[in-house]
Amino acid sequence: MSHTPNRRRVASGITVAAALLSTFAAPAEALADGCGVANKGLDCNLSGVTGGRGGGNGGGNGTGGSGGVSGPVAPPAPVGLTDNQGVDGVDGPGGNAPPAAQPPDVWTMMQRARASAPFPVPTAYTAPKDKTFVRLRTNLWVDGFTVVKTDPISEGGVTVQATATPTSVNWNLGETQITCNDAGSKNGKTCGYTYRRSSTGQPGGAWQITATITWRLAWTCTGAPCGGGLDDYTMTSQPTPLAVSEIQTNTHD
Repeated sequence: MSHTPNRRRVASGITVAAALLSTFAAPAEALADGCGVANKGLDCNLSGVTGGRGGGNGGGNGTGGSGGVSGPVAPPAPVGLTDNQGVDGVDGPGGNAPPAAQPPDVWTMMQRARASAPFPVPTAYTAPKDKTFVRLRTNLWVDGFTVVKTDPISEGGVTVQATATPTSVNWNLGETQITCNDAGSKNGKTCGYTYRRSSTGQPGGAWQITATITWRLAWTCTGAPCGGGLDDYTMTSQPTPLAVSEIQTNTHD
C-alpha cells in the first residue's frame, strides 16, 4: 500500500503549525499595530487586564502611558443608599438610629382629664323663695357642692387623674356679692344676706341671683411628673329671680 498521501498530510500539518508559531512569536510592536499580524483575527481588546497597551514608557501596567485600559471598576451605589443609611430609609450598618419616641404631653393630658370630669351645674335657692323683703335676712344655699373625680387619662405609660374638692360659693345677689365657704342651707345658719334696697327699679322688678361653686383640684400622675397644676375650676348656676320689696307700716293716732 502507498504511504504518499499520509506523508503529504503530515507535511501540510507541519506547515500550518509553523505558520501559527510564527504568528504568536511576532514582536509585541507588531501585535500592537493593528491588533494582530496581517489581521489574523486576534482580538487585542483585553478587557479586565490591568495595564493593557500603553503609550510611551507605560510598560505592562500602563503607568505613564496614554490610553491604557484600566482594571475592573466597582459599580455605582444603588439609588437611595449612602454610607450611613440603608435602602428606602432603613438604617444600615453604621446608620443613624431612629429618633427616640417623645414622652406624652402631661399638661395636655391634665387638661383633657379636667374637661372629662362631670362637674355639676349648681342651682341657687333662697328662703323666702321668689320674694323677700328689705331688712329681712334671706337664707341661701346650692346643690352640686360635691367632690368630683376626673376620669383617668392614660397615654404612653403615663396616667393622670384629679380629685376636685369644692371650697366656696360666690353669690351674685344683684345688690352686692358675698362668698360662703360651704353650700349653705335652708335654715341660713352658714350663708345668708339681708337686702338694703328693693328691686323695684330692676328689669322684671327682681334681682337676678347666681351662685358660682369653686373647686380646687389635686392631681396625681403616674409614670411622669405632673408638670404643674391647673387653676381652680368653677361652675355657675342659671340666674334665679328674687323680688325684694319694702315692708310698709301704717300708724294710727
